[in-house]
Formats: sequence, C-alpha cells, structure tokens
Amino acid sequence: MSRIMSRIIPWPSARTLARKKAFLRAICLPAGLACCVLATGLARAGSGPQPQYRVHAGDVVEVSVAGLPELRMRGAVQTDGAISLPLLGALNVAGLTPAEMRKTIQRALAQKIYRQHAPDGRELLIVIQPDEVGAAIVEYRPIYVNGDVAKPGELTYRPEMTARQAIALAGGVDIAALRSQNPAMEAAAVRGEVDSLSIELAKADARLARVSAELDGKEALAALKLQGPAVSSAELTRIRQGEDNIMQARLVDYRRERDFLRGSITQLGERTTILERQQREEEEGARADTEDLRRMIDLLAKGNVANPRVLEARRALLLSQTRALQVTDGLLQIKKQSTDLVRQLQHFEDNRKTELLKEQQEAAATASILRIKRDAALDKLNLLSLARSRLSVDDASKVEIQLVRKENDASTRLTVDGDYPLDPGDVVEIAVKAH
Repeated sequence: MSRIMSRIIPWPSARTLARKKAFLRAICLPAGLACCVLATGLARAGSGPQPQYRVHAGDVVEVSVAGLPELRMRGAVQTDGAISLPLLGALNVAGLTPAEMRKTIQRALAQKIYRQHAPDGRELLIVIQPDEVGAAIVEYRPIYVNGDVAKPGELTYRPEMTARQAIALAGGVDIAALRSQNPAMEAAAVRGEVDSLSIELAKADARLARVSAELDGKEALAALKLQGPAVSSAELTRIRQGEDNIMQARLVDYRRERDFLRGSITQLGERTTILERQQREEEEGARADTEDLRRMIDLLAKGNVANPRVLEARRALLLSQTRALQVTDGLLQIKKQSTDLVRQLQHFEDNRKTELLKEQQEAAATASILRIKRDAALDKLNLLSLARSRLSVDDASKVEIQLVRKENDASTRLTVDGDYPLDPGDVVEIAVKAH
C-alpha cells in the first residue's frame, strides 16, 4: 500500500521575509523603470497615453505552477469572458488587466491540493501557494488590415506592434504591389483574353444566327451584327463564311433526305393508282366470269351445253377471283408503305426542328456566358488601366491610416501615424491619396 505524504509549507521566518522583500525590490525596480520608459515611448509614438490592455474573448491564457510542469496549461477566453482549466474551473477574467488576471488566478489556485505520483509509486499531496502560480496571455486576438495593401486580411498580433509593422506584414501599400505585379504586362494578357473572348463570342453569335436562319427556312446567312469590341472584318468574314458553309452542307443533306422520302411517297402513290385500276379490272373480270358460269349452268340444265364447258367456266372464275385477291393484297401493302413513309417524313421534319431548337438554346447560352466573361475581362482591363495611372503617383503620396478600435461595446475611429501602437482586435484601414 502506497504511503501518502503531505508537503506542508512552513510559515517563513522574519529574516527570510526580509530577504525576500529585498530581492523583490531589486527585481521590480529595474522592471518598473523599464515599464516607465516603455510607457513614455508609447505616449510619444501615439497621440496620447494608451489605456492598459484588458483581457478579451479570444485571448489565450497560459497558467503554470513552479515545480509542477505537468500543471502548465493553456485555455482560450470564451465569449462569456470565462476561462476553463483543470483545478481552476470556470473563472471570469474578461475585462481584467493582465496583472489583475494573474492575481485572480493566483487566488483561485491558492491552497489547492494537487496529487502528484512519485517515481517510486508514492502519492504526494502538494499544496499550491499563490507565489508559485504564474499566468500570462500567450496569444492575443488577431488584428485586421484592409484597404490599399497588397495582402489585406487577418494578422497575428504581437505585443508592441505598430501600424507601420502591420502594413509591412500585409505586403505594403498597393502602389508597391502594383509595381511588383507589373500592371502593363497583366493588362496585355487581359487584352489578349478580351480579344479571344470577342472572337469566341462572334463565333457563338454566328452559330446562333445560322440556326435561327435554318429554323426560319432561309437559304443563306445574313450579315453578322456584333456588339462590344469589334472583331476585324477579315475575321468576321471568315466566321460568317464558315457558318454559311455549314448551313449549305446541312441544307443539302436535309433536302436530299427529304426529297428521297417525298420521291418514295410519290412512287408509291403512282403504284397505288395502277393497282387500284388493276383491282377494278380484275373485279369486273370476276363478275363477268361469274355471270358466264351462271349462264353455263342454266344451259347445262336445259341440255344445251356439255359438262366440260361448265367446268371450264368455273376454272376461269376461280382464276379471275385469285388475281383480284392478289391485286387487293398488293394494294393494301403499297398503301401501308406509303403511310409509313409519310409518318417517317413527318418525324424527320419534327426531329430536325427539335435538334435545331436545342442547338439554338445551347448557342444562346454559350453566347450569354461568353458575353459575361468578355464584359468581366473588359472591366478588369479598365481597372488595370486605372491602376497603371496610379503608378504615376510619386513616393511622397500620403498614406492615410484609419484605426477602428472597439472598447466597452463602442467603436472608435482614429486617424493615426505609422508608429501608433496597436491593440489586439484593432482594424487598420489604409488609403493612399496623392497630393
């Protein structure tokens, strides 16, 4: 069974207390002088004395206990202003200065008992003393830089950071960024993009005009009318000629198929007429053979003709009826083929119209997308032209620094210089103005 030991901190003697006080005076006096010098420097850099920083949500606090490295812990201040750590629980520290926060944490951890396991398996009970507890802000809320800088956005705050340092971390003011990016070369690339998109847009418009002409039953493509940056007349003629060639080839194929179906329908109509006439003739022959057979039967009954004549009349009737049936069957087949060809021609026309409507919709959508891209490229080109004009601004241009700081739920806007010290959470806005 492990032995339990308790480390009891004895009350220091008067001599020991005197030594500690002398040591603390030796340490704190230079530190106090340094703080005074720093405060004087900050007051000189800014427009006046700066208020002491107070803990805010988003700051990260580190707590440590001397001699107990396992109790070194970090925690972020939550939106409710509290920090939550082992042995500490939830402790509200928002709005306190760093010194006040340190004392609050020391009071919260004072006389706390910590169970430490020794290497030999024993359990040691350690009473935490206030002077053994350290607490400091190790990570501050970020600051934000926007406006005329190369890389606007969020920056990590460092103690004693100035507005000039924040601008440097953001890549400097935009004039330097424009010089490094060479707007002239970028404008040339964007101008090439505009020309390319204009040509593609001309092709899409020409395709749309060709499909619309085919739907309207026209046989030639009208002159193209383009909006925006003009394409060269030679390029426009080439695009129009290409679409006109496509239109003529498609018309030839369409007419060939249509004329073939129409010709087949006409031929079947002619065959139908012939078979109908043949059908009438065969029906008249069958009726005549029927009358002849009836007459032969009457004569046979009277004894005026011999039996072979009756048999011959019957064979003639059967032959004429067979021919009539064959002609009728052939006529029905021809009519069915003609009906199928008429339906096939109708489907051919409908399918062609449907395909043209789909192609028209796709061409219109493509033209709209290309027009949007071209207009965006034109806007970009105009902005680059404006940027190039700003390059003429000399280095003596005024850089105006606006600082937005939130304190006690109220935002304050200040005009500061580059050496103004920043606080966590500050928003720095940069504007370059020519004299």
